[in-house]
Amino acid sequence: MVEKIIDISVINVGEIDGRAYMNKRDMDRIGVDDFDIIQLINEFEDSCAVQLLENDEVEVDTVAVDNGILDSANISDGDRVKVRKAHLKKEPITRVKFGIEPLEGQPVEECISYILENFDEMTSVLRNRPIYRNLQVDWPDAGCGHVKISFLESDPELEGDEVGIIDPSGKEIEVQLVPASEMSFNAVLVLDVSGSMGKEDMVVRGTGTAVEGLRRGLKGGRDLETLLDEFDQKKVSRIKGAALATLLFLSQKVSRGWGEQLSIISFAGDVDVFEVEYGGSGATPVIACTGEAKSAGLEIIADYVSKRCSKGGGLTFMSGALQQAYEMTSRFEPNSITGKMNPCMIVLLTDGQPNKGNGLGINPVPIARKCARDYPNTVLYTISLGEADSRLLKRLADIGRGEMYEATDLGELTKFYDLLARRFMISLKTEPAELIEEVSEDLFEDVEEVDEVDEVELAIEEEYGGAGEAIADEIAEMDALEEEFEEDDKSEEDY
Repeated sequence: MVEKIIDISVINVGEIDGRAYMNKRDMDRIGVDDFDIIQLINEFEDSCAVQLLENDEVEVDTVAVDNGILDSANISDGDRVKVRKAHLKKEPITRVKFGIEPLEGQPVEECISYILENFDEMTSVLRNRPIYRNLQVDWPDAGCGHVKISFLESDPELEGDEVGIIDPSGKEIEVQLVPASEMSFNAVLVLDVSGSMGKEDMVVRGTGTAVEGLRRGLKGGRDLETLLDEFDQKKVSRIKGAALATLLFLSQKVSRGWGEQLSIISFAGDVDVFEVEYGGSGATPVIACTGEAKSAGLEIIADYVSKRCSKGGGLTFMSGALQQAYEMTSRFEPNSITGKMNPCMIVLLTDGQPNKGNGLGINPVPIARKCARDYPNTVLYTISLGEADSRLLKRLADIGRGEMYEATDLGELTKFYDLLARRFMISLKTEPAELIEEVSEDLFEDVEEVDEVDEVELAIEEEYGGAGEAIADEIAEMDALEEEFEEDDKSEEDY
């Protein structure tokens, strides 16, 4: 049978219980009846599904739709849309997962707890609404504040433009609520504690609330108190800024507890992997964000970060730290809630001046390129502290599908963390950029590795140039090679 599709105009008629109205003449044109489900698709392929009722007061060649349905699909009053009978899922839906997104800054855990305790309120909002892959329901008058409900997944899974029918008020299906804006993901934090990170050029601004929150939430030792006291100054060292950023990230992540895991790696001339003991199973670098680790792990981590940052010094073995971070992602266990492996985020906090290779090469770019291929479910973010080599860090982030963020103001850095989970979701959905043709490894072996030196020699090297300049030259050569490859490809296409 040939599918019937008509092209008509949309009328936004406000709140009408999540439904749509259409003239009988237009309903007959697409072969639908009262309470059938129709799909609306605009010129940009935005779509929605809605239950239809006959109403002859609606003019021919128009469809009157609930405003909430239209908002979720980016369809506006007056738009022309294609309308057809929905492609319904043949198998019954037995489980559905909804994401909860607070829109007034309220904690997502509190919103989920409120909805679970007052489940009938949510079911009244979802009543009459079919579910589909891009469904979002605005709920401005929820008892926990303005929230948005998003459909995330179902069992059986909705494929393509399929539409499912559920009754959330009944007991026929299992309903699961999770944060919509923060998917479950594991994380490896890579913290530079080398000598150059001791330079005091990080501006302390907008951190008062964050620091006080850490004071109240963590029960660390004297090292932690000493670290937090530093942020009463106007400027702090790069390493102290990195420490604060690390603790803020961890406090947010551990407090979520959505079946996630994390690891911490610090590096200077060598790489150090933090291990913690809990559960009687010995030391492990994999820290679960639930259970015993959630209640006890954060304080132990805080003490480790504080002590490591107070003793920073030496050279910068960035290539080894990155390789260790990627390899660490394979040691995480499947998510205890979903049973699947979480995607992973690597966050590198550094001033970006590598000068030690330990056999891997000083330049971390070849290592990042290989690891990006070997670990496709991982995204790399680089955070530039102080006067970093931003070209190098941007190249690393580009290879790893992430972003480079320049952090001279600690207040702005905390805001960046708030957006990181959402940006991570977007990055995972993108295909990695086609990596350029492999460059001969000997291109990276010309740089003479720097021997361990004292702090005075390090300061002289930083002031008058060193390995960072050499790597910048190498990157410039790589850029030139990329341009040559692009020109060759363009010439082939022209031909």
